[in-house]
Amino acid sequence: MKNLTIKAGNCNHRRYLPRLLDLVVTGVVDPTAFIIQHEKPTAAIEAYETFDRREEGWLKTVLDLA
Repeated sequence: MKNLTIKAGNCNHRRYLPRLLDLVVTGVVDPTAFIIQHEKPTAAIEAYETFDRREEGWLKTVLDLA
């Protein structure tokens, strides 16, 4: 026992999501502008691992199924 405390949290989605959806619906914000990586489904695990390591250039990723 090392007297360590680990805390984790999440953002307050319920507070921000309605306003963000309004911005998308009215066209003020285009969420596709944040998608900077397109990967094939066969590369999904590697893509998520790279995103999880917060490597540069990995803000949002889309798995292209077609």
